[in-house]
Amino acid sequence: MKKLLTLLSICILALSCQKDSVEIIPNVRFTAEIDLDNPQYTGYSFKAIRDVKGRRIGINGVVICKLTQTEIYAFDLMCTHQHEKTGYFYVDVEPGNDIVTCPECNSEFIISSKYGAVIKGPAKWPLKVYQTSVSNNILRIWN
Repeated sequence: MKKLLTLLSICILALSCQKDSVEIIPNVRFTAEIDLDNPQYTGYSFKAIRDVKGRRIGINGVVICKLTQTEIYAFDLMCTHQHEKTGYFYVDVEPGNDIVTCPECNSEFIISSKYGAVIKGPAKWPLKVYQTSVSNNILRIWN
């Protein structure tokens, strides 16, 4: 009887430990470098699809918001609302703006904060955030 109760307890614990959230944006491992001296990467906000070595950044690029020379945020371009449809939908980046918009669902996200928060739905989740660091004017982005 004790063995049955122990087995039943283990099963209940295993089932209760299931993940209760969905990975909205696929978790892609990468490390990328962007030369901030390149004229296409100057300004307050911009997008980058490939790094200095031609490697893809994130799922299909990132939007970058440069608040200062060392305070830089990077987010995946993929809209978090359209994750269940076939195909991916990417936010539009208007250089110099701190709000990006999904042309498909009209969700808006703010990129001048480290969270990429939704400011207008229907999206419910923020943009996927990537780690950043700057050294010798080379921006390193990774996940």
